[in-house]
Amino acid sequence: MKTISITPVIFASACLLFLSCKKNTDTPSTPTTTANLMFVNGCAGPTFMNVSVNGTILAGASDLNFLTNSGYQVFTSGAAMNLEISVFSVPDSSSSNSNGSFSPGIYYSFFTGGSLTNTTFVESIDDLSAPATGMAKVRFVNLSVDSLNLNCYIGNQKVDSNVSFGIVSQFVSVSATNETVLLQDPSRLTDSAMLSGQSFLAGKIYTIMFTGTQSGTHTNKPTLTVIDN
Repeated sequence: MKTISITPVIFASACLLFLSCKKNTDTPSTPTTTANLMFVNGCAGPTFMNVSVNGTILAGASDLNFLTNSGYQVFTSGAAMNLEISVFSVPDSSSSNSNGSFSPGIYYSFFTGGSLTNTTFVESIDDLSAPATGMAKVRFVNLSVDSLNLNCYIGNQKVDSNVSFGIVSQFVSVSATNETVLLQDPSRLTDSAMLSGQSFLAGKIYTIMFTGTQSGTHTNKPTLTVIDN
């Protein structure tokens, strides 16, 4: 078993509650007590992903196939958690541990990428604030081992650049439209992946994931996968 460690991260929360005191008119605010974690299998090949929390396999994040995700799973915030993320394809496996607690009302994503022989584990905090009126939001994550620095195009517009291996970009606003999505290294123009006619709906938030390798075939070839956040 190959073990790859993630530096433990403790997310401290700082919450200020502003409560007005109108008699008999206001409903008291209910403090947020949960955090939301999504797990994504971007490790190329015929792989499966399991997540254990404090030694127990998480039902909503077990046996996740390549290019699938768990959706956001709800946890009690502030509680100490030992996450173990395992990616396997019999008889090989990779695993990682992350110890920490998670802030109330915050959304997190955990991605696996690369391959079983070169696995990376990436975590992010997700800004799910609403897009501007009539707009969508999108970000990009590069989980390919090809050492690419990707420029990201929606139609003819370059909306992000230099997204390297293991990076999750910030969300950017884009027009609500149907467009071609292209991720490409400008110094290696043939190293790219594309989606045609991708729909971006007003008010929605998306992650576009680049996986695979230029030398791969079938499930290992360069692929773009859209995740609805």
